[in-house]
Amino acid sequence: MSLLDQITYKTKYFKSSEELIEKIINKTVVPYQLEVQPGRIKGKKICWMPCSYCYGGSSENDGQRLDPERYLDIIDQTNNGPNGNITKIIYAGYATDPLNYEHIDDLIEKSINFGQVIGIHSKLIKISDNLVNLLSSNKIVDTSYLTVSVDGGDDKSYNMAHSLTPNVKVYNRVIENIKKITSNSKNNSIKLDVSSNYLVTNVNCSKDEVSKGIDNLIEAGVDSIRFSFPQLPRGIDKHEGTIIPNREQVKKIYADIKPVIDQYKDGKTKVILIDYDADKQINEVRTLPCFSRFIYPAISYDGYLSNCSQSAATHFKDMSLGNLQNTNFWDAFYDYDEKDIFNFMKKEFEKMIKNDCRCDRKEHTVNQILKEDLGDRF
Repeated sequence: MSLLDQITYKTKYFKSSEELIEKIINKTVVPYQLEVQPGRIKGKKICWMPCSYCYGGSSENDGQRLDPERYLDIIDQTNNGPNGNITKIIYAGYATDPLNYEHIDDLIEKSINFGQVIGIHSKLIKISDNLVNLLSSNKIVDTSYLTVSVDGGDDKSYNMAHSLTPNVKVYNRVIENIKKITSNSKNNSIKLDVSSNYLVTNVNCSKDEVSKGIDNLIEAGVDSIRFSFPQLPRGIDKHEGTIIPNREQVKKIYADIKPVIDQYKDGKTKVILIDYDADKQINEVRTLPCFSRFIYPAISYDGYLSNCSQSAATHFKDMSLGNLQNTNFWDAFYDYDEKDIFNFMKKEFEKMIKNDCRCDRKEHTVNQILKEDLGDRF
């Protein structure tokens, strides 16, 4: 799987729908990946910035956390499963940033030592020298990656996109942190895929901002840059009053910046612009039936095993798979009624609707495939 396939939602998460259902019923299914979203222990804030388009902006910090030792124990368990090991661990966040967690280096190092593919999604406002060195280790497995959310081409557009005050200087720090990683990996001949995401909003979409953003990221050494448009987060149902462009605004912005992005199409760094919702005709907040819990579950910042990255927060507790503070990973993962799986899942879908959980684009894609394959069984 190439990095380009990964960032354009072309990853194949399962061989066939029938085989997936069979494994679910037999309780032999093993997740394609596990997303770990550790929440910062100290302080009231669990993320660095109050981004208005944050998918987890409606989340609350109830103070619940896994102990650092328990996190390490859970990673141990993923590498010792009854039906196989989880070979890919993603460190990310819903209303959080994994690099804001005090013990993130320990978690990532353990995954690297296990030979697990690692993925890191971060705004990269800070990174320890220790983690920079870990990411250039010869133990890094092929297809491991770091994706940096930048969403701006200079201080002004960056601050507006992230709801920061005008005098804050963060953008250049992020660019310099990217350079630390890419230069260190290059010096050690390690191939860690480094990509950047630029969510295009109504405040960072000028041709000049986009062009400057591309130039800065290419100079920083990234392998790819993806321009895409944010989805409405949970708790927001209208575009009015937000920086998130509506359908008509997306069309206009797309037409404006596509010629700029096309200028870089033959460069070493892959620069792409996608309007995925239009391409896949996504106009709903979620696609049911949902199979996320069997393919890519997530550990939420409060220590619960959740269905997916988009339901990893306190207000989804009634649809969580279990509290990992007192339940082992595989016990929580296989805690479902396999004898009446279709009825069990229908009840779970009712909770999803009630809690207003929303699919991200990879979830829409996979669930659309399963919906077409499985017909009216749900």
